[in-house]
Amino acid sequence: MTDSTDDRAAAHARPRGVKSRHRRVLITLTVLIGLVVLLGAAGGWVGSRALTAKAELEKAQTLVGGLKTQATAMDFAGVGDTATKLSVATSKAVDQTHDPLWRAAEIVPFAGPNLSAVRQMAEAIDMVAQDAVAPIASVASGLSAASLKPVDGKINLGPIVKLNTALATASTALDSAAVVVANIELDGTIEQVSAAGTKLSTMLDGAATSVRDVNSFTAVAPDMLGASGPRTYILVFQNLAETTALGGTAAALTEVTVLDGKISIGRQASSQTFLKDAVSPAIGEDAKVSSLFTSLMYTRLNLATSRPDFPTAAEIAQAFWQRDVGGTVDGVISIDPVALAHMLGATGPVTMRTGDVLSKDNAVALLLNEIYFRYQGRDGPDQTDAFFAEAAKTMFDAVTNSQAEPQTMLKAVTQGVSEHRIMAWSAHPEEQKILEGTPIAGILPTTNDESTTTGVFFRDMSASKMDFYLETAATLSTDVCTAATPTFTTTAKLHSTLTPELAAVLPSYVASGAWGVKQFRTEVFVYGPPGTTFVSSSIDAVDGAGLETTTDDLGRPVARFSVMLTPGQTSAVTAVFTGPAGTYAAPELRTTPMLNPTTVTVDAPGCSTAK
Repeated sequence: MTDSTDDRAAAHARPRGVKSRHRRVLITLTVLIGLVVLLGAAGGWVGSRALTAKAELEKAQTLVGGLKTQATAMDFAGVGDTATKLSVATSKAVDQTHDPLWRAAEIVPFAGPNLSAVRQMAEAIDMVAQDAVAPIASVASGLSAASLKPVDGKINLGPIVKLNTALATASTALDSAAVVVANIELDGTIEQVSAAGTKLSTMLDGAATSVRDVNSFTAVAPDMLGASGPRTYILVFQNLAETTALGGTAAALTEVTVLDGKISIGRQASSQTFLKDAVSPAIGEDAKVSSLFTSLMYTRLNLATSRPDFPTAAEIAQAFWQRDVGGTVDGVISIDPVALAHMLGATGPVTMRTGDVLSKDNAVALLLNEIYFRYQGRDGPDQTDAFFAEAAKTMFDAVTNSQAEPQTMLKAVTQGVSEHRIMAWSAHPEEQKILEGTPIAGILPTTNDESTTTGVFFRDMSASKMDFYLETAATLSTDVCTAATPTFTTTAKLHSTLTPELAAVLPSYVASGAWGVKQFRTEVFVYGPPGTTFVSSSIDAVDGAGLETTTDDLGRPVARFSVMLTPGQTSAVTAVFTGPAGTYAAPELRTTPMLNPTTVTVDAPGCSTAK
């Protein structure tokens, strides 16, 4: 009886246990399915927000490109509008990445590091938009092209002061954003995220450096324009018909005074003014520089531009002026007729008191050749110097009296600076330090970090104005991008376009002082890149050419050649340099900014960029 009862109980117990286990399994499956559904929904939610954030960041990238275009065109109203749109886009991107589900998903293996990196990048970009772009745009939106034009010779310093404040704020924000991005953990992220982080870091570093540099300039610009007291600058007009390494001889000089933005012309002088003490150096000589360029560059102002280093020329010009004319010189600015022609394209033709009309099409020929045919005889040099001074004053008046639109003038000046035809130097060390990092300084690079620069420079040694008829070419061939120890082969070619018929009617002041119209002498200085060594030279000429010396200058090896040309003749000289193993940037070839621009060729196999 007992057994049968136990059997029946057992028989009923087993189905209940099986049913219980089935129920637990069902509940577990239900929960798991629910979790999968929830995770899927969460993943879809996060994925959707990620796509939205991506779209907003791409929109921000497009807007940044628009900002650059608008800033270049001085579309200040457009800058303000675009900056507002940029702030909206970056804010939306950050909002998408600050969702609780997003933050929770950042702890999920594999997906988490990617989501975390994207969030931090979005935050950094938003920081740039809100704290860097917005302050600058706020100032810019209150400007107009007209507000930047000089009025009655005066520059309004107010916008510069406001812009400096905004740039200081932007500089701090960019530095902070750059630090944030540099600290983002990209290990373990997918390639797209890692690449985006690296690109953003590079862009922010570059932007931070650029804004810092501009901020440095705007910080001192008011003082340079007389905000804290009068400033005196010497404007040097270079005569390209008589070539020197920096362009041409210092033919005419004009004193420019600035007080609280008000610019006015003071005294004027010519190279003839400084000949009364032509044997005494105006400044202490550097024996090594004198041996390369002769001591004449220290005793004759017109040859102060002989060395391819504008601070040297500026310091000599300052010393000459202070000794022979008098007064304090706060800085020196140099410009040549080709740069003036660029600016005449912005101002339009201008009429001189002589009745001559200067335009972008006739300025170079009139100032550097035709004028010598007009003024001949014993008083020719004084008359031509006076003409140069009047031309400089006429152009000065046109530029400082709102005759040109700022955008057009800025483009013209930028072209002149990039061609090394406009240069500037400050006697104030803190200002000069800022200028030294810009193309306007007229300084050769001292390292190969940003460019591996070779130089070819010319100097007339005929006491003539024959370089109106000189054509030049320079070629650099290098394996710097393929060889461990690179070679730099540099050739300079000179060709006289003077014909016997034209030579017969040249004014004596144009022809060579020593040889008349029969021949003229040009020195060629070939500078190797920093750290290289001169190896060899060769000459392709009928006669009258040769290697005079090899030395070093400005931290570079230098080969100096002398070339004699007769009318119609062509000569070429070549210098070869080698460099040790090391890191080199893309090769460049710097040349004298000639009246007839030098044809420059760089042959550098394997280099992605060669200038």
